[in-house]
Amino acid sequence: MSETIVKVCEVKDVEFGSREPHLNGDKILFDGYDVVTTKQTIRLLICADQDCCESWGYFWCNDNPQEFVGAEVSGVTVTDTALNTTKLADVSDLDAGGVMFVNIDTDRGVLQFVAYNAQNGYYGHQAIVESVQLKHETVL
Repeated sequence: MSETIVKVCEVKDVEFGSREPHLNGDKILFDGYDVVTTKQTIRLLICADQDCCESWGYFWCNDNPQEFVGAEVSGVTVTDTALNTTKLADVSDLDAGGVMFVNIDTDRGVLQFVAYNAQNGYYGHQAIVESVQLKHETVL
């Protein structure tokens, strides 16, 4: 049975997993996207908390995700800033230097999401790609 995209929705203020307490004692919240398929929910999240005076990261999609509803998924890849592409299951450590591309390959083309971190050079923000089959985290 093939895997098809059922819906794509933007998510905000998601409490994700068990994390060490945040610097200011608050819960750590994430923003991003949920890509719901017939087999799983692919979560694309980046920490949306401010540590000091920096701006924080965000996930963005230039495509119209609704055009991919009903598309068959053939794979998920992560590409770093040097444009080195790796199958997500094979990634062991990815320090993307402030940007990370997540491609969902479909029979309608590539649905691409980008995680950016507008940091001040000191505070990185955690970016997460997670599905039923895998979990990947990096700091941007």
